[in-house]
Amino acid sequence: MKAVSRNLYTQLRRTLLLGALLATIAAPAAAADSTTSTSSTPKWALEFKGGIFEPDLPDYETFYGSDDNGLWAVAGAYRFYNWLELGLELSYAKDNGTGTLADENSLGGDVEYTLVPLQLFVNLRYDVAPDQLFVPYAGVGLAMAWYRQKISQQGDRDGTSDIGGAARAGLQLSLNRLMPSTVTYSRGDQLLKSYLFLEAQYFSTEKDSIDLGGNAYLLGFRLEF
Repeated sequence: MKAVSRNLYTQLRRTLLLGALLATIAAPAAAADSTTSTSSTPKWALEFKGGIFEPDLPDYETFYGSDDNGLWAVAGAYRFYNWLELGLELSYAKDNGTGTLADENSLGGDVEYTLVPLQLFVNLRYDVAPDQLFVPYAGVGLAMAWYRQKISQQGDRDGTSDIGGAARAGLQLSLNRLMPSTVTYSRGDQLLKSYLFLEAQYFSTEKDSIDLGGNAYLLGFRLEF
């Protein structure tokens, strides 16, 4: 019961902090959108990102030698306004370690762990000017994952998790502002925009009461068109 209470408290604290951040970003962004021309605003976005993933799996460091892993992701989003977008993200993480023997409580045999999370998210962005250098953003969403464990001399374990929650926040750096020559494509009055960005994510999704989620810290490249 104490562990459950601590977990609920942690989740509530994260939710409250994220809500405060979303409110901070959304209020001025929504007001600014009424004064910013939407005719030149790209409607679609494509992102490629990768970085560090810290799984919430119990004893992950014991079996895989480290408490983190690499994660790669691709995401697409539709921008309803300068400050609001709906997107879908597919990620991939893989690690190799040592499993437990089937007949005793000890380590033995190779294990390969693969995780493919899928997130549906809504982002709020403080994007108020065409030449804005930094664009902060935050978002919430739903998450689920496909997983597989290949353990030597044992059968594979695979399946899909339940639907859980997700949150993210980040900061984008405009390449158009730094390098105006990157604006090489136009369609009417709509220009291609590109960004480098840093992003922190948290998602939680369970299978048989085991959380397959965790924290991710990512570096990415974004195109808006």
